[in-house]
Formats: sequence, C-alpha cells, structure tokens
Amino acid sequence: MKSTLLPIVSLCTASLCIAFSLGCHPKDEVMPDAPLENLYLRTSSESQARADKVLPNVGSEDASHILGDWKPDSEPKDYDRDEYLPEPAVEWGIDVEFPANKSIDAKRLASQFGETFREKFGSCSLYGRDSQSGFWTFLVSADGPEEVTGLKIAYDYNQTWKPDFRPAFESEYEARLSAVAELAVEYIGDCNTTPSKSPAEAAKHAKTLTGLSEKYDRTAAIHLVAEKGKHFEGRDIWDVMQCLGLQWGDMDCFHWVNEGGAGDDYFFSVETSTPPGYFLPEQIAAGQLQTGDLIFICSVPRTCQPVEVIRRMDKAVRYCQRRLGGSVHYTLGESELLMPVLLENVEQIASDLAELGFEPGTGPALRMF
Repeated sequence: MKSTLLPIVSLCTASLCIAFSLGCHPKDEVMPDAPLENLYLRTSSESQARADKVLPNVGSEDASHILGDWKPDSEPKDYDRDEYLPEPAVEWGIDVEFPANKSIDAKRLASQFGETFREKFGSCSLYGRDSQSGFWTFLVSADGPEEVTGLKIAYDYNQTWKPDFRPAFESEYEARLSAVAELAVEYIGDCNTTPSKSPAEAAKHAKTLTGLSEKYDRTAAIHLVAEKGKHFEGRDIWDVMQCLGLQWGDMDCFHWVNEGGAGDDYFFSVETSTPPGYFLPEQIAAGQLQTGDLIFICSVPRTCQPVEVIRRMDKAVRYCQRRLGGSVHYTLGESELLMPVLLENVEQIASDLAELGFEPGTGPALRMF
C-alpha cells in the first residue's frame, strides 16, 4: 500500500553527503533571537567544535551496544592503493599498448582527447601507466605521471542517474575505437588497440543497464512519528543520538559512521520531515527545535549487507521509541511495508544487484548509484 507518511527529505542520503554543515560566525558568542541568522558553511571538524560549544558530546547513558561494533564482511575501500583502473562493470575500456620502450608526455597525450574529441565521441576518462612506477593511474591529476608507457580510455556504459542520458549505439562504439586507433598511430606509434568488449557487446551491455536506478535505487526508511498533537524536543533528540553513538555532522544530520570502510561513508543517517529537515545545535540549545518525526534512512544499493544494517537500524529506532514515544513505520521508496516484508524486498534487491555485478556497497554499485 502507498505510504501516508510525509516524503523523506533526503538531505543526507548516502548518495549525497557533503562534508559541510551550517555554522555561526565566531563573533556570535550569544545566541541571537533568530538562531538561523549569520550562518555559513563549515568543515566537519569545525562543526563538531561548534556543537561541543553549546551541547553535551556524551549521552545521558551508554546505549552504543544496540548498534554494536559491527563491520560488514566486505573488502574496505582502499583510498591509498597504487593503481587506478577503469571499472569493467560500468565502463567500456580501450587499451592502447605502446611500442616497446616508448614513453609519451602525459599532458601532451591528454590534450589529444580534449574538448573537440569529447564533443564528437562523448565524455571519457583517461588512465596512463606511469613510466617511473609502472602503476596505472589517472592520466592527468595533481600528482599524476609526467610520462606514460600505456593508455586506457574509458566510457560509461550508462549513467542511470541522468534521465536524459542515452546509451551509445554499436556504431558509436565502433567510431570511438577507430578514432582512438588513429590517434594512437599518429601520436604514439605502432600500437595494439584492444577494447574490453566488442562494440556490439558494449552496446548490448549498456542497454541492459538502462532503468537500473529506477528499479533498484531504493531508500529504506524507518519513521518514528510523534503522537498526534505532540512533538520530539530537540535536546531529547540530541541525547538519544549521543547515547546510541551516532555522529552529528554532514548536512547537519546524525549518522552511523562506517568505520570499516566497505560501502558508503555511513550505514544510515537520521533526518526529519519537520522544516528545515535537519538539526542545528544552536537551535536545539536555545530550545527552538521540535520535530514531528525522526526518519532513519539507508540506501540499499550503496550499503554493504543492507538487510543487516536495517535490522540494526530498527533496534536503534526502537530504543528512540522507548525514550521518546511515538509510533514506528517502515517504507521502501514510497511504499509503506511491514518490517518482514521490507527485509524480504531489500534482500531480493541485494540478490538481483549481486547477480548483475553490482553487489550492494561494492565499487561498481557505488559508481552506478
């Protein structure tokens, strides 16, 4: 059945978290009559110091055992890895093998794939094999290679988050392959040029990804709704979040931080449909924030082991219910479901995505959703 609940604000869904929050200028030592005046963007560390200045950073009790010290059974993201390569599940690659002992200036090579080339053949990503280290990395970056001994060009098969994106046809893949081969001969020499899939296979794969976001990009949410005519006080909200061990920060919302590194930065986040949709410490400290609900949200495709995360999210909501009161409702997208049905649906989505090569929380899934 369709949910009668207010729509999720989604300020801090896993797919759109920004490491900034609103903050008051240092000169605002006294809380103004209008707490939303004189606000600007601050970094996360500055925001935490700002919150500590007006509110407790420790809860009235330790309820962190409810979420527990849990990490998913998945490989964590390696931000310090030596190599960066195209992602085969989401990108069609063309490998250009240089002649033996041949190296090319990276910036000069990149200039051949500039605006004119991209306007004709589509936007692409460029990777080069560093002549010094032998590792593959982005062809041009702040600490990129000066010279390279190999080249890879990558095109997105699909960009399901863009409604107007059109997957390339077989003829377009053929044109890209021919253009790269011609450029390679002219600027590098006698090269072997090999696609990761044939143009026909690439066009077919790109088509299979069409509609993937519409079908699988789902947000699971658990709503704690205040009783009719009542609301949740800001200071009480702040305390239960601190007790659970949730971290206030990005987008001025609360988050269960993913310390293990596999999947998105947060397992779940907490927002509210009560305007403005987030939680300003200054407003809470001044007793000027009351909400009609708390919404715990989790991105299914971007979260490792989403079923387990939702189970733990439910435990956190039940703790908040014991402390704050209210009723609990479960939604997946726009549909309100019972908890067992929600878990069943999420498990099916996770299974389907894994079969398609986009297991929730893995690199391909984070790239696609």
